[in-house]
Amino acid sequence: MAFLVDYFLGMDYNINKYVQIWRLIMKTEFDVNITAKDLFVFLFNNSYRKFTGILLMIFSIGCIGVVVYTWGDIKLANSILLLALALFYLVINPVILYNKAKNQVKNNEYFNKTLSYIIDTKGITVCQGDDKATSNWDEMWKAVKFGSIVVVYVTTIRAFILPIRCIGDKYNDFVDLARGGLNTRCRLGKKK
Repeated sequence: MAFLVDYFLGMDYNINKYVQIWRLIMKTEFDVNITAKDLFVFLFNNSYRKFTGILLMIFSIGCIGVVVYTWGDIKLANSILLLALALFYLVINPVILYNKAKNQVKNNEYFNKTLSYIIDTKGITVCQGDDKATSNWDEMWKAVKFGSIVVVYVTTIRAFILPIRCIGDKYNDFVDLARGGLNTRCRLGKKK
């Protein structure tokens, strides 16, 4: 806005100067409480969206198809074994992941206290009590949205889990900062 005033008053202006100033002051803050559901959504997506997860999903559906197609033509024990293989990945594994998430949230002190996030043009800072840690954008791998959470990956197994309910009305500001820091590695869309 200031460059428009300068322009109309006939002053020489440099748009890059104003962009640099905007980047220095742009930041957003919010508090996060991780629930078992948030952690489950992360664990589930982290398992099932990888190549091996997709392959096992196809295998499980294929097992069900084989059971249906061969029902009565092969021994009942073989059909039950194929059905058990299919159900393990389609039903039992998600239940195990949910129990793992519930126990981790319950037993881990990190999840029992509120985390304060400060996101700026340099990166993400997390505060909890007297502890403080900062990760720069160039240290991060990518940012994606999985339903009710945003995940900013530092490595393939280490990430910031940010529930959208906690980000609230600051979501679009967060997306702007993430896009600025991660460029094409940011796969987040803005809310309308």
